[in-house]
Amino acid sequence: MDLLLLLIERPMCMEEIKNTLNVTTSAMMTQIKILIDQGLVVYENDLYKLSHFGEVIVRKIVPLVDTLKVYSDNIEYWEAHNFSAIPSYLQDRVDELGECELIEPDLNRMYELPLKLETSLEKVSSIREVSSYFSPAYPSKYLGLARKGVDICLIVSAPVFERLRNEYSPVLEEFLRMDNVEIYVHADAIGLASCIATDKFLSFSLFFRNGIYHNHAMMSCDERALKWGNDLFDYFKSKSWRVERIQSAL
Repeated sequence: MDLLLLLIERPMCMEEIKNTLNVTTSAMMTQIKILIDQGLVVYENDLYKLSHFGEVIVRKIVPLVDTLKVYSDNIEYWEAHNFSAIPSYLQDRVDELGECELIEPDLNRMYELPLKLETSLEKVSSIREVSSYFSPAYPSKYLGLARKGVDICLIVSAPVFERLRNEYSPVLEEFLRMDNVEIYVHADAIGLASCIATDKFLSFSLFFRNGIYHNHAMMSCDERALKWGNDLFDYFKSKSWRVERIQSAL
């Protein structure tokens, strides 16, 4: 399998294969002979490469291997949290999340943004977030970023919007005056705690299977993950209504 995944990148000579996979010539030749006999690998001009059918098979294998890696890297997280709020077509693309890192706040910041997430937000030029939970740290943090010119588009649940309107009306009013801020309300249950898609990273938070939320973030900087996060945002945006005017919101 390792050899097939290696050759999907480009044809290689035996020396390159040995050095990359850290194997002996005799051990590798045994595998190569089997793959050549099966029609998956061919030998041309001193290089080993995938056959046309070998390429078809390996391109089907790669997403499975990537999916298993996403799962195995954080198996306890996926087993404990509810992934069902993600639409099925994006569940099928979970391999695109790439290398994810679980970020949790220190004990002295339990009700604040995880420090790495807060620091990372300072480096982005755009934020697209869908959220069904409310953190008191968010209004002031996002307002500061918006004042710096960061493009922000938020989708929140109806209860979160009501809290913004009732308890943070000055912040909401300033948001709605800004050309670089858009706020949408999703009337139905969102199902996941949050998903933040930026131009630099993806961050998402899921509920435990019993519905309880704990402060954390799963982060990925894989380019495919950014696309995955934007597609998830667009899914919820298509089912949300925009807060157009201050008069209609406050």
